[in-house]
Amino acid sequence: DQYTKATRQFKNALNQYPVLPPISANNNRPETSDRKSVTDGQQQIQQPFNDQVVPSNETMPSLNFNNEREYYDNQYQQQQQQQQQPLMNNEDTYLPDEPVLLTNYEEDRLAEQIRTQLGGPVAVDRLKLLYQQLAAYDPNLTGYVHYSNIQSLTYQLGLHMADDTLRFAMCKFVSSDRQHGFVNYEDLIRYFGKCLASVSPNQYDNQQQQQQQQQQERNSPQKTIRPNINQFSNDNEQFDPDERQIRVLLKQNLKHFDLSGTIDFDKLTHELNNVDRNQSGVLNRQQIEEVVYKVRIPLQRSLIYQILEKHCRVSPRLYDWRMFVQYLQEQIFDIKQIQDRSSPVYTQYVPSRNQWLDNLQKEFHEKDRLRIIDRFISNNEGVRLESTHPTAWFTRFLRLANAMYTHRRNSNVSQEFVLPREEARRLFRAYNHIWDLKIDEYTIQKVFEGCSRNGHVVIDEALKQLAK
Repeated sequence: DQYTKATRQFKNALNQYPVLPPISANNNRPETSDRKSVTDGQQQIQQPFNDQVVPSNETMPSLNFNNEREYYDNQYQQQQQQQQQPLMNNEDTYLPDEPVLLTNYEEDRLAEQIRTQLGGPVAVDRLKLLYQQLAAYDPNLTGYVHYSNIQSLTYQLGLHMADDTLRFAMCKFVSSDRQHGFVNYEDLIRYFGKCLASVSPNQYDNQQQQQQQQQQERNSPQKTIRPNINQFSNDNEQFDPDERQIRVLLKQNLKHFDLSGTIDFDKLTHELNNVDRNQSGVLNRQQIEEVVYKVRIPLQRSLIYQILEKHCRVSPRLYDWRMFVQYLQEQIFDIKQIQDRSSPVYTQYVPSRNQWLDNLQKEFHEKDRLRIIDRFISNNEGVRLESTHPTAWFTRFLRLANAMYTHRRNSNVSQEFVLPREEARRLFRAYNHIWDLKIDEYTIQKVFEGCSRNGHVVIDEALKQLAK
């Protein structure tokens, strides 16, 4: 009967609309549920509608659609925590632990970026100053400094490089054997100098002179090609290791090749001229390589690239092929003359033993390095660096200062710390001997004379004078 019973609707004096009683969860509801007040029914209707709760796991956080601002704030906080996690763990991720290996294409692009951003011959002199100042951060001459020192000094000296370029260059010279964040500054500066070799003052002037001479020789009719006799005879000319490497590789490539006319330069010139359809005198690297191998000249691609970059470059990807042919003719003529020991050219091109030693010294710049080290030692008092003690001199001096302050009896820091003259001399002598500071007696006596007051020595001023 209770299933077929009609639902009772009633009205309240304060509410003219009929209200249904709330439906209970079970079917066996008591009769009292039909007689609830009208106010209970109104409260039930006014309750907000709640979505179905979906169980969540750890990987997918629960969604809260009722408060979108709170949801996005939680997402932002999670992203910030993930980004700050390496900083909370004290991990410096600016540089890798091992050096980065680059392809040839990446090496060329990085060198071009460095050359463009540093630019100008002034950067060569600033690199020398950079090396001198970085050496001051390396008192033990390990060759490694922290990357923050390199960043600050490059900015101070006016070597304005993009942060990404400098960071990418430093990634090449880190070491897994060193502390994280330390860079081999000697190799880094040497790499910068290599990138700037094409715009250094001496080489830039030499390239202009060579281009002018070659332009005149090309314009003059029936000019006989002769080697530059004074090329190595001039002692004032700066040693060029890149040019020497090119000549050595060229000689090695043509060592087992017949030099008595097998290389047909007329055919080489004819083929290059056919490839140059516009008669502009310039070709790209691939076109020149294809013609060289077509004429069967046994040259490595790396050697061809070095010759083109060194002597024939017109634009970043175009080279003067006539200068390339002329350079090969000059070098092969020189090689044939050098192989003949009876030729007077042999004595001019083959240096003596003393000249070889001078060239080695110029190549490795050992004198410049030793001069910088000697200057650094003289500025920091060589007696301190010659000590056999494993701890640094200033660290040992701080231990002397701490030991002196243990004899202070007055706890008032505002008052000066003074000791009787003889007691101060006895303590300084003892700690000087214990910590192997090698401060001579004359220096101690001179400091005591300047810091004495009424038969007492002001220890604060004495320590400041001895630390200089």
